Amino acid sequence: MYNMKRMGKTMAGLAGAWAAACLLSGCASPEGGFYLISEDETYETESLYELEDNKTLYEDEGAQVVTMYLTVGQGNEAEGTNHTWTEINSRPLSYYEELGIEPYKCEAVLQVGDEEGPLEGEFGYGERSANATVRLRGTGASQQQQKSYRIDIKQDMGKWQDQKVVVLNKHEADPVRIKNKLAYSLIAEIPQMIGARTTFVHLYVKDKTEGEDGLFRDYGLYTQVEQINKAYLRSHGFDSEGNLYQAGSFDWGRHADVLVNATDASYNLEAFEEYLEVKGSEDHSKLLAMLDAVNDETNNIQQVVAQYFNKENLYYWMAFHILLGNKDVLNGNYYLYSPRGVDTWYFISWDNDSMLEETYQRLRDSGYDRSWDYGIFNYADCVLFRRILQDETCRSELDMAVRDLRENYLTPERLREKIEEYAQATEEYLYELPDRTFARVTQQQYRNLLSEMPEEVEANFQAYNESLTAPWPFHILTPTTDGTTLTLQWEDAYSFQGEAVTYTVELARDYTFQSPILSQQTGETSCSLPMLQTGQYFVRVRAANASGQVQDAYEYYGTEAGTTEYSTLCFYVQADGSVAISTYIGDD
Repeated sequence: MYNMKRMGKTMAGLAGAWAAACLLSGCASPEGGFYLISEDETYETESLYELEDNKTLYEDEGAQVVTMYLTVGQGNEAEGTNHTWTEINSRPLSYYEELGIEPYKCEAVLQVGDEEGPLEGEFGYGERSANATVRLRGTGASQQQQKSYRIDIKQDMGKWQDQKVVVLNKHEADPVRIKNKLAYSLIAEIPQMIGARTTFVHLYVKDKTEGEDGLFRDYGLYTQVEQINKAYLRSHGFDSEGNLYQAGSFDWGRHADVLVNATDASYNLEAFEEYLEVKGSEDHSKLLAMLDAVNDETNNIQQVVAQYFNKENLYYWMAFHILLGNKDVLNGNYYLYSPRGVDTWYFISWDNDSMLEETYQRLRDSGYDRSWDYGIFNYADCVLFRRILQDETCRSELDMAVRDLRENYLTPERLREKIEEYAQATEEYLYELPDRTFARVTQQQYRNLLSEMPEEVEANFQAYNESLTAPWPFHILTPTTDGTTLTLQWEDAYSFQGEAVTYTVELARDYTFQSPILSQQTGETSCSLPMLQTGQYFVRVRAANASGQVQDAYEYYGTEAGTTEYSTLCFYVQADGSVAISTYIGDD
């Protein structure tokens, strides 16, 4: 794509030079105009495919807050809408997943207006019977006290802003409640990236599912985000019958036992969607060919990227999330899309509310420090990005994208302008009921966070530069034993310069390591000691290069005191002499 764009600029330059020459030499037509075709016109052609987002979709977006009224009532069993509003809000989506049933929903009338009520000419005005259904959305969001909702507009009941699905996100984990909107607003200005339409929404709900007819209840501020589906593809000028997947727990491994074509006898959609949720074509052959190429280490990664990805989209997508410090980007928060007829894959961002959160995390936990969670290292544990980052040419192309975004699109001035605009529109909702009850920070802390967010981009850029010379993060592996000897082991920490890496290894009965059983430095990736007694143990391993840059292991341990100990693996020596590790599951 780079070459094509450069070719376009070159051809445009030649055309401009020819037009200037005509002006100077008087190449006028008999009618007094100018010929469109020169005497030596060339007729070379090209058939390269280039996908471009329809950026005009975002032209009318601003900081305004749209008021929506949702009147909910029980429907019928045949359509699965015979549930109360209380039932719908009582169980997280994981409950339905465990039972293998569809989430509860009810009927609704969706109306759009202002703070005085529905407005004539707006969606749902004058409607008396149900024009939509509503249910919870977001597996993680459904576990929060303030819920997020998915509203499906019924067939033949029209669309709201050309959308049949209205997704209302509460973003309870975002202390300022504007970051997803901010991200998509920034993406809309970047030619190489693909975005989605977003709108702030003030939601009122009237519950008639239990036969009552009370007042509309204020549900506070939401961010409406355009659902990534076939309708989205059509609206943005893309091929709606192409391949579209939402990444789940996807490490870009081949997983050949699960990721197979739908025609394969072993195909299991539920297992497949643990990695990639199918949103488009069910012909997975193109996906599998790409994953085969990515996971074949004998393939030149530059050629793999050139054949299977749009390079500008890939590198700008990575660069965008590096500069904004979005540490959650790989945890199900993107889509992969490929139109029919080409091998090319594109990244579409989704759920960006974890960006620009370094200041907030340090406010929550003064000990917050994950050295493997900054710069390029957020991508280092996935095979595709690992191979890209370990290739000098690919790394150079990523670097160009990082610097272009920093200098032209993600400047502190641009972020400050947008943040102030969105804060002025939304702050009044955040510190009034009901959202005030669930505020994660005080109003003064909120304003401090907003003022510091633009500066985080520069801090993230510096962290990115540092990550290009530091040792890579690595995993502490499960200790092994032969009955008389216990072996601690860990992965090799990759180094760009190929310089020697030294590991500091500590073993203790407590996570503070104040009384270590073992403390040593080694250039190896394992060490052994006599078998330990039954009980709980902690092993901490850190890597350092010759320049003194230190890197943590990925593992971390959540203490009963609510703190987090990084680069630490907790394990148990069982009564039978076997070893079992403890898996950390943190809270938001």
